[in-house]
Amino acid sequence: MSTRRRAFTLIELLVVIAIIAVLIALLLPAVQAAREAARRAQCINNFKQMGIAMHNYHDTAGAFPIGRMGSGYTYSTVSPNDNRRTWGFMILPFFEQGALYNAINFSLPFYEWEQTTALMTTLSIWQCPSDPGAGTIQEPTLRYRRRKANMAANWGNSHYWQNEAGRGTAGPNPWTTNVPAGPVTFSSAPFKGNMSTSLREMLDGTSNTILVGEVIIGVNENLNYDHRGDIFNDDYNCAMFMAYTTPNSKIPDQLAYCAPPTVIPGNPPCNTNEPKFNAARSRHSGGVNLVFGDGSARFVKDSVNLNVWRALSTPSGSEVLSSDSY
Repeated sequence: MSTRRRAFTLIELLVVIAIIAVLIALLLPAVQAAREAARRAQCINNFKQMGIAMHNYHDTAGAFPIGRMGSGYTYSTVSPNDNRRTWGFMILPFFEQGALYNAINFSLPFYEWEQTTALMTTLSIWQCPSDPGAGTIQEPTLRYRRRKANMAANWGNSHYWQNEAGRGTAGPNPWTTNVPAGPVTFSSAPFKGNMSTSLREMLDGTSNTILVGEVIIGVNENLNYDHRGDIFNDDYNCAMFMAYTTPNSKIPDQLAYCAPPTVIPGNPPCNTNEPKFNAARSRHSGGVNLVFGDGSARFVKDSVNLNVWRALSTPSGSEVLSSDSY
């Protein structure tokens, strides 16, 4: 005698599907969180490597790299041919990129086509795996195209021109009018134009002074250029960040070349107001990765007090900070 096998009813099938959907909904955020934790760990490891590279450079040269060198400063020039370049060039040999460094023609500016092969090389140490824009090419249709980076030098607590005299509304110091995050006076910075800083000048303490911070790469589209993350370019907002606003601030960055999120979705907020500044930013939830003067790499939260954040950007501002203030 044969027995009839009972099949699932429609209701039972729907219940099973619903249970599977709930399980997937519960597991998916956990999987995504685990992946982001791995990406963040890789990013912080990149900053640790950069801290070692910075100290190796300091051991060799007696100071950290010059932030930006070339023309356009009232400081005396340091290059006989006055070519424009940034700290991004000088640090290359100190994280095992000596061959790449040797491929650069230092008798030419960064924007000549002869530099393209070297400047188009993708360096994983400079790329944050959490940023979809990592590896973006700046000015991809032009002869001087180059890769961008998620690392930027600490340019201090105010704007691009720091304390250079004679810059008018483009570089006031103290900065007291048209101040989106309040007035500020430039106090000092570990990276500057045509000048270098040594450890002995970090009077606030190396563990309380940021060297390099994280930035979100500004994605380009056609002629809508965005300077953020353009590490080989000495121009406004390229190889540096300012601590005028807190990490991932909702206050728009003020850029010379700005592609806002209304033009390129996903780009951080920006406008072209004066003076020029750009914040430390990341795709990590709640803060940014940084490397400090003592070589340590740390994650600082978006909620850090603005005055504390600005104090961390100054090597000799005489601020007193405790380790639990950030």
